[in-house]
Amino acid sequence: MFSSHVIRHLSAYHHGELSAREKLYVETHLQECPRCRAAHAEIQSGARLASVLSPSSAPESIWQEIRAARLAPRRRRWIPQVALASLGMAIVLFVILSRSPVPEGPSWEVAGVPGTPRLRPGDVLQTGSSSEAQVKIANIGQLTIDPNTRIRLLVTKSDQHRIALDRGKVEATTWAPPRLFIVETPSATAVDLGCKYTLEVQEDGSSLLHVTLGLVALERDARETIVPAGAFCRTRSGGPGTPFFEDSSAQFQSALDYVDSAVEGPERTRQLEILLRQSRVRDGLTLWHLLPRLDPQSRGLIYDRLAQLLPPPAQVTRDGILALDPKMLDAWKTIVSQLWQ
Repeated sequence: MFSSHVIRHLSAYHHGELSAREKLYVETHLQECPRCRAAHAEIQSGARLASVLSPSSAPESIWQEIRAARLAPRRRRWIPQVALASLGMAIVLFVILSRSPVPEGPSWEVAGVPGTPRLRPGDVLQTGSSSEAQVKIANIGQLTIDPNTRIRLLVTKSDQHRIALDRGKVEATTWAPPRLFIVETPSATAVDLGCKYTLEVQEDGSSLLHVTLGLVALERDARETIVPAGAFCRTRSGGPGTPFFEDSSAQFQSALDYVDSAVEGPERTRQLEILLRQSRVRDGLTLWHLLPRLDPQSRGLIYDRLAQLLPPPAQVTRDGILALDPKMLDAWKTIVSQLWQ
């Protein structure tokens, strides 16, 4: 088996190349080791980046140099070996850079809106009732702007690209490090963690997020909600609601909508009981996020159901969760979050 950290085995784990016993060992280790979890997250991010790149031909001059190096005399063979390594790296960089043109100044390229070839900080982009636009997010991604949508470019620089979505719907695809692309809405801030998603803002300022690849963090007043691929999350004037997977039952989603929006009382308790009866193992995503949002009595009902679906670690107790012990919540999150990947 493995010793100490499992970093050098994470690539094989990501690609499903380990035996069942080795896979179980790695998964158990990841629950307990922040260092290896961070390395695993980097591998996942790299895989997402690779999935959005398409093949691009290297210049013929590079291949000529490689062929010449292969024909060099044996007594100088060590020189071509070094050169080949450098040329290989150059090819990789060429492919990536050819996909990522550097914008001319602090602006984004726009297509589909007559008279608006570029978007600069402070500019507003408004689509009509029957038109949509394509916007390059600097050199880190792409935005599709639906009809009747209004966005504002707030910031674009090397360490942050930020827009405001006042109303309408956008689809974002990024291949950048986490937290580089940010969308502000009237009810929450969507922080891209390397992914693809749609975000729609209604006239009343509420919004609906749907993540199709990777993760998005919804933030408001020090509250953070993590929404993984395959999940939705609504936001209202008070901030992010509770995320739920798209394949959860209609009864589950209806009950969650009531629990998220209603004040404490008998009807909310009844709706919570419906939600708990309808919940599956996969719905641990929703139950874990609900724990700190409801009253202690409701929290106890959630704990009991979540413990049936995904037993907590040994160090997590019912009393500790009812008291919202941060270490216990994080320990249980480590188990629940495996369903988000």
